[in-house]
Amino acid sequence: MKLAMAERLNKITQRIGFTLWQLQELEGIAARVFVLMGQSQKGMGMAAGEGLIEKAMSKTFGSTIHQMTSAGLLSNSIEKRLVALLQERNWLVHKSRAGSRNAIYSDDVSALLLRRLDSICDECLALMKDLGAIAEKFVKKNGVSEGQIQEIAERLLEQWHRADAI
Repeated sequence: MKLAMAERLNKITQRIGFTLWQLQELEGIAARVFVLMGQSQKGMGMAAGEGLIEKAMSKTFGSTIHQMTSAGLLSNSIEKRLVALLQERNWLVHKSRAGSRNAIYSDDVSALLLRRLDSICDECLALMKDLGAIAEKFVKKNGVSEGQIQEIAERLLEQWHRADAI
């Protein structure tokens, strides 16, 4: 019995960690898309842009979503999905433990919790892809070619791979 509880707890905590990781990735992408589409100006330079991104990333996810919707940067369907995901994120951070205490004692309750966490992760990934497509369309509309996008992406990946871990 105790071994089964420990195994369920292990699965749950791993999934919670991954879900939070995905949410943080989405929050960062949303902040960058907001800066790109709502605050950046042609010719402002990388340093100014990085400053805006840093400031945007210091805000809450809810604040970023509100700023994006107030500026009319997203379609109604993307806005609704982001708001719904924000509610799920807030449930995870603030209420999931209290509402899921029985998950370590029951396979059925554990399965429900894991499905909810997987659903959050799936929606994070889908929204990251959608926001990426929106950003790509925006930069192309503003004169950035596919080749330039690819070159910058490759350079960034190279920098990330060279960077020291933690």
